[in-house]
Amino acid sequence: MWKRFCALVLLSSLAAVGRAQEPLAGQWRGNWTSSANGHTGPLNARIDQQGTSVVVHFRGRFAKVVPFLYKSRLEVVGVDQNGSHLQGSQRLPLFGTFTTSATVQNGQFYAVFNSAKDSGTFTMTRVR
Repeated sequence: MWKRFCALVLLSSLAAVGRAQEPLAGQWRGNWTSSANGHTGPLNARIDQQGTSVVVHFRGRFAKVVPFLYKSRLEVVGVDQNGSHLQGSQRLPLFGTFTTSATVQNGQFYAVFNSAKDSGTFTMTRVR
């Protein structure tokens, strides 16, 4: 019984490690929302996959008219039944360091961002 249980755990672990990662590269579209002040706006991104990391080129609008853009490198830190998990941080001049934790699954990108002065979410859908 014990040997069968260990074999089952080992096979389940190997299947999880061998699970194919969803392709992350492409164009994404959605919204960002600040938890700190309730601001929200449109968000677009181009994701370029580079091995175990991705470079995300974010662009969006703040206060309906103020454009912003920045890029951030996120490392793939895990892949499981809940999707691909990404983490990273990026220092933005005048705004400080933003940390980002994201999950990508079934063409959906959901991220939480934090900085000393702001926090919130990015929610996007793959468009191609």
